[in-house]
Amino acid sequence: MTQRKVDILVSLGLICWLRLATASALDLRHLQMNLAGNGSIMLASSSNPDAYNITVNLTESPSLSTCPSLANADSLTQTELIARLTDSCRYDRLEPPTTLSDSGDSDPVDVYARFYIYVLKNLDSSDLQFMVQGLLQFRYVDPRLAFTNYAPSRKQPVMGQAILRQSLWVPHIFLANEQSSTVLGTNEKDMLTTIYPDGTVLISTRIQATLYCWMNFQKFPFDEQKCTTILESWMYNTSVLQLHWEVTNPVSFDSQLQLTEYNLIGSLYNESIVVSDEFSMSHGALEGNYSTLSFTVLLTREVGYYVIDYFLPSIMIVTISWVTFWLQADQTPARTTLGCTTLLSFITLSLSQENNLSKVSYVTMSEVWFLVCTIFIFGSLVEFAFVNTIWRRNNNLELKKRTTKYIVKSTFVPNLKRNRRGYNRSQSTMSTTSMDKGCSANNTVITIETPIIIGNGGLSRENSSVSLAESEMGSASTANLTDSEKEKPAQTFATMTPKEVSLWIDRKMRFVFPLAFILFNALFWTLVYCL
Repeated sequence: MTQRKVDILVSLGLICWLRLATASALDLRHLQMNLAGNGSIMLASSSNPDAYNITVNLTESPSLSTCPSLANADSLTQTELIARLTDSCRYDRLEPPTTLSDSGDSDPVDVYARFYIYVLKNLDSSDLQFMVQGLLQFRYVDPRLAFTNYAPSRKQPVMGQAILRQSLWVPHIFLANEQSSTVLGTNEKDMLTTIYPDGTVLISTRIQATLYCWMNFQKFPFDEQKCTTILESWMYNTSVLQLHWEVTNPVSFDSQLQLTEYNLIGSLYNESIVVSDEFSMSHGALEGNYSTLSFTVLLTREVGYYVIDYFLPSIMIVTISWVTFWLQADQTPARTTLGCTTLLSFITLSLSQENNLSKVSYVTMSEVWFLVCTIFIFGSLVEFAFVNTIWRRNNNLELKKRTTKYIVKSTFVPNLKRNRRGYNRSQSTMSTTSMDKGCSANNTVITIETPIIIGNGGLSRENSSVSLAESEMGSASTANLTDSEKEKPAQTFATMTPKEVSLWIDRKMRFVFPLAFILFNALFWTLVYCL
């Protein structure tokens, strides 16, 4: 029997002894109590052994069961040792292993975490999520499971899987930004629980989780992303449980880890406290301050794929659209086909790239690139429509000088000399006709008949009509002629046909479009790599 059993039996025996002596008025000096080895007490009178001989059976009953003994714990198996350590008389798996401070207050349980990442992939820009696979470890101290004092020669930790985990108190930690998660394993789940002699518990779990990552695509595809994994306590607030990262290597990556679209440049980890209340119910216990761990992987996108598949082809398509400047303005089918084909090809290229990106409300760098390139291609089509319109004109352009200023001015506001002269002639004719009408209405015509004159040459008669209006008409005509000379256009020094103007515009555009595109590229790539 254990010492506790002996104490119980002795106490009960003394109680029976006193009651018996009081009831029978026996001399206490003649009573003897013998403790039997089978758990019974024998009371007898020494003066008259035959008179009083009482046996009290105090064998253990289920209602008086005690904790299993930890004596000779070195000889126990791991299963027996854990079964006795976690017996209900010693261990309550619903209670966290709190300890008392010097002031008598209970200290929170400190849980230390470490994450070793095997795989990091599927960084989906359209769904804003990524997948992580790794080994997640939690370490804490539970003094109730320490067996150093019971088995000093046992140096190896006790290890087990799901059955051992079910018999222990385990902190409930969840991934706050998970979309889905699972514990890996083939026949059994890969969950390992290790108990060290000093009561340190280490829980290791291989998990695979799909997590949300709030990406920023303003500089796409030259962007850098920060994807965060958040670990939080589910039911215990900071007064009961606090989370910490391990001091050494809290977050590490497998040396063979490779990413397809991104390049891993580092990681950050942090400890914080999140507040849960009635407005933001994110934890099981609803209200309180909860300990939080987070680590962030820093990723930069590899742009080689986008440069080869999108940027270089778009540059080539824009360049092809400039071939139209080497074709004459009257070659409508060739220039129209070339412009429309390049425009449609570029739109198809831009749509295939945008389909891989989530629909966002802000403008990305890729959208700026494709928009400006579309403007260049569309501008070549507009230029063709303009020069083709000039080509089909019938009147020459009168220029003061053959410079860009006067050519552009005369092209948009043509000064057609022939039309202006016709306008002056018609105006002069209308003035003369009106004056004739005025003269016939207001003036009197005097006719003088001259006599017949006989000269050397023979007989002749001179009949002349002199009109006063004729002299007045002469003076009016002179006045109109003077006004017409004043209305003549300024003197010109050069003339260009519409065909010459169209060819001149095409020659200028052969330099303007490439130069503008080069300036745009310089500005674009400066913003990409310098901001």
